[in-house]
Amino acid sequence: MSLSVEASNMYDRILVPTDGSEQSAVVSHALNVAELCDATVHALYVVDEKALEYQPSEAGREETREARKSEGEEAVANIVEAAEDRGLETVTAIEEGTPSEAIVAYADDENVEMIVMGTHGRSGVDRYVLGSVTEQVVRKSEAPVLTVNLARQRRAVRDDETAVERAKAVLREEGHEVAEVPEAPYRESNTWLVRTVTADGDTFNVHIDAASGESRVAQIRSE
Repeated sequence: MSLSVEASNMYDRILVPTDGSEQSAVVSHALNVAELCDATVHALYVVDEKALEYQPSEAGREETREARKSEGEEAVANIVEAAEDRGLETVTAIEEGTPSEAIVAYADDENVEMIVMGTHGRSGVDRYVLGSVTEQVVRKSEAPVLTVNLARQRRAVRDDETAVERAKAVLREEGHEVAEVPEAPYRESNTWLVRTVTADGDTFNVHIDAASGESRVAQIRSE
């Protein structure tokens, strides 16, 4: 991602909504832009009113509200910590309502100049799906919305540590437990090669596509 010098002066306030799920790629993109622009980062968590409506009693609704607020405080604190590590100013907020409407209203009230969101987050009867919320925000927001494909980000293998973890997971799915990675993973072009030794003493090479995370396994048989 790159911004021209002119563009880098356009954004003074950048909003990062969070639903509490792991979205480091979204935060990283937002902070990259904020650094270029010297912008203030706004971290927002919305307590979805639908999560409260599912509760049959007022006591249940209040318990759910407090649990969501607690989660929200932790979620925005994580964004603040990441922003402060880069020397960026932050503002946090926890709102209650319909997520897309609350995000757009906050952006309008705070004169936000860019919103950064993932294309999907958590789902379930008591969660809003961030992807569908993102779509609604894109349609309703006057501020530009930068979207990050979280599924694609999660598949990508960018470093040797992730390559090793992916190789172990692939072999585990095939019924092998990795006992040793005898040498550092090797990357050639767009493919990682991870050599592993299992608990049974068998040696496998795991080839992993760096962009998609797709893999194939080849057993190395001794002469």
